[in-house]
Amino acid sequence: MSEATCIEMLKSGLRLADELIIDIHAHMGPWYNFHIPGDGSPESMIANMDLVGIDMTVASPHVAIGPDIEEGNRQVAEATQAYPDRILAYITINPRYPLATIEAEIARYHDELDGIPGFKFHSSLHEVDCSHFGYGPVYDYANENHVPILSHVWDGPEKDGRTFLTRQAAAFPNISFLHAHSGNSWEAIRSLVPETKANPNVYLDIAGSGRPYGGLEYMVQEAGADRVLLGTDLPFIDVRCQFGRLLAARIPDDDKRQIMGLNAKRLFNL
Repeated sequence: MSEATCIEMLKSGLRLADELIIDIHAHMGPWYNFHIPGDGSPESMIANMDLVGIDMTVASPHVAIGPDIEEGNRQVAEATQAYPDRILAYITINPRYPLATIEAEIARYHDELDGIPGFKFHSSLHEVDCSHFGYGPVYDYANENHVPILSHVWDGPEKDGRTFLTRQAAAFPNISFLHAHSGNSWEAIRSLVPETKANPNVYLDIAGSGRPYGGLEYMVQEAGADRVLLGTDLPFIDVRCQFGRLLAARIPDDDKRQIMGLNAKRLFNL
């Protein structure tokens, strides 16, 4: 695929059927203050993915990042078992739950899914920071099993001049830490790109409704295309606008291929 072909396909609305495309940031189901076509069912999400040729999406249901991780984890496990080639599960953890419940969720889905593919944190909705002790069993499991963690917010107190993320990345070198929505603003980009450059196991996810002009190009130039991942926020956002911004970016085709799916294939062992 040449860059001209990317632009031609973008303008014509053709699917990229010959490319590996993996969306590493999706949800599932309804959300209280958004209109979501098809109520965010797995079938409606797959239909949207098929418009551009997305092969697989990694999902955490809205109910899990909201009030009920057990129900949300049940839903995504059911979806990934129904559509094993299209939906991969994030197991969502709310550290406010009792440690026994957190450990039981990890043990259950380790067995049920033959190993947990990835974990999802949403510390802002769960009103904690990522240093909360309830995340401890996740860090231990993820580090032992080389499991990625996608987090909406990487926050926590600075110590000895190092941010929380820098300390966690050093402490758990086998975990790929994925920054959600890292391309949404120049403030986020300029904050997170140096963290990514400094830590080989930190990555940038481009999901989000906003993308400043030139932001993706800057992320690739400074952090490297091998550290950037496609995310769409499906079913919040139609995948066509998210994917179109990647195809139209002023970066080489090989970089687009890494971001579209090759990086995710490596990190999630697909």
